[in-house]
Amino acid sequence: MLLHYSPLHILSVIAALRLSLPVQAIKGDSGCGYFLCVNATLNEEANIINYELTALNKPFGWVGIGWGSKMDGADMVIMWKNLDGSTTLAQRRGMGHFEPLPVEYPARRANITEPKITAWHPSGSTTLGFSVRTYTALLEDPDYTEHLIWAYSMTRPDKDTWSELMPHYTAGFFRLKLHKELPDHHYVPNPSRPTIDHTDADLADDANPSPPFYPTADPNPLRRNEKIIIAHGVIASLGFLVILPAGALFARWARALTPKWFKAHQTLMLVAMPVITIGWVLGPIAVMARQATHLFDAHQVCGVILVAMYYLQMSLGRYIHRRRSQMQPGASSHPPSNILHIVSGITIVALAFFQVRSGLEEWRRATGRTDIASWCHDLWQAWVVIVPFAYILGAVMLPRQLYQEKSGESYVSLSVTPPVFEADDETYRRRKHSTESIELTREIGELETNVPLLSSR
Repeated sequence: MLLHYSPLHILSVIAALRLSLPVQAIKGDSGCGYFLCVNATLNEEANIINYELTALNKPFGWVGIGWGSKMDGADMVIMWKNLDGSTTLAQRRGMGHFEPLPVEYPARRANITEPKITAWHPSGSTTLGFSVRTYTALLEDPDYTEHLIWAYSMTRPDKDTWSELMPHYTAGFFRLKLHKELPDHHYVPNPSRPTIDHTDADLADDANPSPPFYPTADPNPLRRNEKIIIAHGVIASLGFLVILPAGALFARWARALTPKWFKAHQTLMLVAMPVITIGWVLGPIAVMARQATHLFDAHQVCGVILVAMYYLQMSLGRYIHRRRSQMQPGASSHPPSNILHIVSGITIVALAFFQVRSGLEEWRRATGRTDIASWCHDLWQAWVVIVPFAYILGAVMLPRQLYQEKSGESYVSLSVTPPVFEADDETYRRRKHSTESIELTREIGELETNVPLLSSR
């Protein structure tokens, strides 16, 4: 007798059979950052690992991963898309901060595979895949953690595997546990939430992609590299935009009012030295921490120029002070070295404002996080107006300063404010050669108490 079954009955039977068959769970892990996502699946039967590298940004030049915790000596697989649509895979050996060298006979040969684009891949991203056989440490230790380094470049090489590679734009680290069994919901790494240092995200189901699943609790704490960047920005800004301008403003305003202006100016400049030095050194440390390229953009280049100018400025100031103490009577009060010192100081502060601004813009690109807090931009915009305005306003003290210098007042010894009326010029000239200079000084000081600061002559 022929039995007739509805399509619904047939589908139910197929589903029951699938559930009754033993299914080997997929094992693997993944990590995702602002520039790159890495998916890795372990095929224990074939003893191979399949890697998929997804570049999340444009322009895309080349991308590579290596096994180990540092570039130097790491075995690497570097891939890129060619203009004709083909894919190039190059196996190389890391040479520190130099271009990785091609390896003709690698210990583990990598082969290009066709990546499986799933629902989580962002539009406009580029995914490349390759497979490589497993290694002993991974097979023997179920808790083994695979340490990967990665690098991303915006410049496409030529088609040949031995083509020259331009320096990477950014780099980082992943730590993957490939023996991890992937859950049914298939947690997918979120490209908008960078986890460059480490992630425990599970791999997406390539066969049956489902909408990305994200955990509700994601504190996204600051990584070590980001803490260094913040410390670099705060300390360097304190030195260049607070202490240095304070020293310049004190010299501009107080030199005609108190004999202690130079000591205060010198102290502020010396206090700024360790602050600026520490803040600057943290910059290269942050670059090294993420294996990025040194002197790559305007922020890095300007930082080197700025700190070099600061140390030259300090040396010039010490030279001027030593030269001034040996100056003969009647010598010019404003030799070219003094003018250069003033112009250089103004230039340093101006460059510092540009440097801090570019650093604020650098934050998102270096970390993959959202833009820096808006109050930082607001504070910068206010400070870039306040500091120059306060310095320009200090020009009201310039006539008094010039009169003191014309009257022969010492560079540091300004204990007595000179008169600003012409009738006492002769008195001041006699004071320098008279044995009664102390008495004359007292008398002139009493006269000036009733004279406005900038009386017209």
